[in-house]
Amino acid sequence: MNSSVYILLILFLTVLTFVTNQEASSNDNPKRKKQDFYCSACKSMSDTIIREMNNVDPNERVQVGSYRVDGQGHQKLKDVPITETRYHAENVLENLCTKFTDNNPDVIPRQLKNIYEHACDDILEEHHDTLIDLLGTQNKNIQTARRLAEFFCMETNQYCKADQLDELFKPPPPPPPTPIEEKKEEEEEEEEEQKDEL
Repeated sequence: MNSSVYILLILFLTVLTFVTNQEASSNDNPKRKKQDFYCSACKSMSDTIIREMNNVDPNERVQVGSYRVDGQGHQKLKDVPITETRYHAENVLENLCTKFTDNNPDVIPRQLKNIYEHACDDILEEHHDTLIDLLGTQNKNIQTARRLAEFFCMETNQYCKADQLDELFKPPPPPPPTPIEEKKEEEEEEEEEQKDEL
């Protein structure tokens, strides 16, 4: 009798452990999907930010500094490239989420546009000041979307892992050849074969 109770108890604990593991694994899946959306949104934000940051005349300069006048009637101002100013970074981040969802219809499926925009809004709301400071102070170190994504999305905020960024920045595969291109390739191969035979 005791052995049958013992066996039932072990069986019950095994089933309970199995069910608990299944629930835990099914709960990880939505978290993983959310992380994938946030990583993808952060990468797309990086692309849009760099494109917008570079969308100005590189020779355009502005004066920054104190507009106070000292005792001799001088101001402490210096000329800097506009891309290194907080003002320019603020302009780039204004309506960023709408820009990247509207300007990337081939990257962001229409059905997922709201999810990406929500993820972008969350990221921007939480890290707006950090991003402004990063764009203003680290501008020379962050010249590419890849570097911005590595620094902001992976190192600073852990939205992405290295393998996720590698996958997102992988160049798209070349499009399949059209029937006309295939025919040209076949003709070229036939010509080469004929030359080889001679």
